Order: sequence, then C-alpha cells, then structure tokens
Amino acid sequence: MVLHGRLVWESRTLPVFIFSLYLYITSNMQSTKSFKSTSSEETLNFAKNFAYLVAYGSVILLRGDLGSGKTTFSKGFSKGLGFDDTILSPTYPILNEYLLNDQYLYHFDLYRLKSIGEFLEIGGLEYLSNHKAITLIEWPELIENMDISNKIEIQFEHLSENERLITIL
Repeated sequence: MVLHGRLVWESRTLPVFIFSLYLYITSNMQSTKSFKSTSSEETLNFAKNFAYLVAYGSVILLRGDLGSGKTTFSKGFSKGLGFDDTILSPTYPILNEYLLNDQYLYHFDLYRLKSIGEFLEIGGLEYLSNHKAITLIEWPELIENMDISNKIEIQFEHLSENERLITIL
C-alpha cells in the first residue's frame, strides 16, 4: 500500500498505524480542533503526524503572528510527507518549491506582497490548483477572499515563550 508516495510494507500494520495516529492526535488535542504545544519539538511532531491526514491538492493557510510556529509547523509537515529537504522560511523568496516522486510541496510567505495582483503575477493560481501538490501559505490574508477549494486553515497563537496553541479552523 502507498501512503503519500511511501510504501507501507505490511498492510496489516496500516490499521495499527492509523489507530496509533488517531490516539496521538486526540490525546494531545484540547478540543476536537486545538493542540497545545509546549516546545518546538511537539509542534514538529504534531505537524508531521497531521501531514498523514492531508491529501495532495490541499491548500493550507497558516495564520499567526511572528514567532507563533508557522515555519516550525511547515518543517514538521514536510517531514511527514517524506521530504528530506531543509525547509527554509520563504519570506524573501516568497515561494520555496520541493519535489519528491513527482509530488510537490509549495511553501509561500505572502507577507511582503502588496496586492493580490502580485500573487497572480507569480502564477499563484497555478500553484493553488496543482493536484500533485500540497501548498502551505504563511500570511494568507492577502488572498483570503479567493475561492480556494480543498482549503484548510490553521491558526497559531503564541501563549508563552515555549507554548503555542494550534487551532484547525
């Protein structure tokens, strides 16, 4: 069986894996939609496990202030998909693209863009509609009025120096 392009060697282990993932996520959720992280490592692990639940073709909008965990989440998420690349913040390049087995991870940071026109000029619609990709977008407020199918919104709140609240909206 293939899960996100990776082979699961024994099909009898898949139900155990899915149940274990469910237990991990639900045991760390404050409600059905929130997770309280007390370290960068917990945020990385949460994102890594969350990645198993997201289908290619999805667009994930990451909302939150500076230092709230968006890029840390992106690093863990990419590991969950099987990417070994070093995930860097796309603040200056605006977009980082990663490729694995004919599937893509697009990681946008729209903070420096001034208008939706700039997003469209760099091919934003084409990136959002690629069904062989998962798109992560930090600072998505610029495009929040666009009709995006397969959208998942995640809010990051900085609770204290080490604590973050991650809420799937």
